[in-house]
Amino acid sequence: MLETIVLCTVFGVFILLSYTLGLKNGQKLSKNEEVKMPEINPITIVNNEKQKYEERKKQDALEVMLDNIENYDPSGIGQKDIPNY
Repeated sequence: MLETIVLCTVFGVFILLSYTLGLKNGQKLSKNEEVKMPEINPITIVNNEKQKYEERKKQDALEVMLDNIENYDPSGIGQKDIPNY
């Protein structure tokens, strides 16, 4: 009994999502706009996330370097270690 209720709820949500996506795409098509489908290729998604992670690491290291330049003291006090990923 509980399984039936859960399945009905899940499929109901899928139906509502499909309906709203269809409405949005239908409106775009009627206005001759481009319909962009979501990307579901997991390999591309993982590669994009890896690229974003690498860029974020470089940006963090650059920010630490710039903070070290701002906080320069010949004695080395206040200097932060540059992350070595």
